[in-house]
Amino acid sequence: MAEHLLDHRLQLILSVLSTRGECRTRQLAEQFQLSEMTVRRDLQELESRGQLRRVHGGAVLLNRDVNYSLRLEHDQAQKQFIGQAATRFLKSGQTVYIDAGTTALALARAIRQGLHQVTHLHIVTHGIPIATELAGNTPYSVQLIGGDVYQNALSTVGPTALAQISGLDIDLFFMGAGGVDASMGWSNSNHVEAEIKRTVIKRSKATCVIADGAKWGQQSFAPIVPLGEVSRWIVDRGLIAEGAAAAAAAGVAVTFADAL
Repeated sequence: MAEHLLDHRLQLILSVLSTRGECRTRQLAEQFQLSEMTVRRDLQELESRGQLRRVHGGAVLLNRDVNYSLRLEHDQAQKQFIGQAATRFLKSGQTVYIDAGTTALALARAIRQGLHQVTHLHIVTHGIPIATELAGNTPYSVQLIGGDVYQNALSTVGPTALAQISGLDIDLFFMGAGGVDASMGWSNSNHVEAEIKRTVIKRSKATCVIADGAKWGQQSFAPIVPLGEVSRWIVDRGLIAEGAAAAAAAGVAVTFADAL
């Protein structure tokens, strides 16, 4: 009986991970009405089976991306708020790079709805859904970076993409992230996307992260840059005080999406 209950709990945890790619011990305990000690033991068991990697405060899947369509369904309200808030930092004449990812898609949709007093922009992206959302639907120029198609992110990556990005002069980069904490900094679920992000950061005057508060305390598989190497973090009110304080201490301006 005890073995059956254990297997059931492990399957529940894996179902959350397969959707989100990462999870927090506290959130799992609350969701499944378990003690945090029980959840920690279960995560340890799954780690011993090679199905996840434990990180501070939770766990992540081992170098496994969550399917784009599944991520698109998750935390839609937070992404919409963040996307709308991000448009407030757009100004006429900018060259803006929009990351691939589902929060970036929320930003693209907010741009498509119309920007008052922003007459012209040059928007660059390696996200195929981002370009599809904007091309022909806005008065702004849209450039899709070429390269190999990375299926899980619906993005272009690889040497061709990196070479094109290296020739750009970018005013503002809206970057997504899979996780962030004080020790690892900003991180992502795969190395190819992390490499793209680092290259865009190098070519950008300012980098603005668009990521929900649940990303704090999470470590995804591939590090991008340290916490303080971005300019701003646009985030929902789900960000705990510890995360906001750590970001501010690192010199990152924290903007809450509902405060604009």
